Amino acid sequence: MSFRNEYDGHTIEEALGQVERLTGKCIKKLAGDRGYRGRKEISGTQILIPGVPKKSDSRNQKLKKHKLFCKRAGIEPTIGHLKSDYRLGRNFYKGVVGDSINILLAAAAYNFKRAMKVLLSPILDFVKMVFGMLFCNSIPMKYTF
Repeated sequence: MSFRNEYDGHTIEEALGQVERLTGKCIKKLAGDRGYRGRKEISGTQILIPGVPKKSDSRNQKLKKHKLFCKRAGIEPTIGHLKSDYRLGRNFYKGVVGDSINILLAAAAYNFKRAMKVLLSPILDFVKMVFGMLFCNSIPMKYTF
């Protein structure tokens, strides 16, 4: 689902509805960045925002929250690459439908490039091994005694 240039907190309900419609599951905890400040709960979903941990939190609770927010922060570089390398930052299509098409095309290009890396790496390793064996056998060796 694509949105215009809206405040992140205003898009939560529509995004949660889409997730529930597509997966059939309701999200209990949502890890957001500081752009989601405002409401703490929306339709049974708890919204967690990074910040200083509470004194009452145990070490285990602090570690769980830290891991959750690290997962969320790991998405940001992918979004940055999509914007710079796959033209997600510029949209030449008209309207909300055009925004959706632009996102789908950028995501398809990103996933296609990742798949090609996975598929081509064994082939390139084999070629390097073969050429390495050919060139290693043709170079005269120097023996030192």
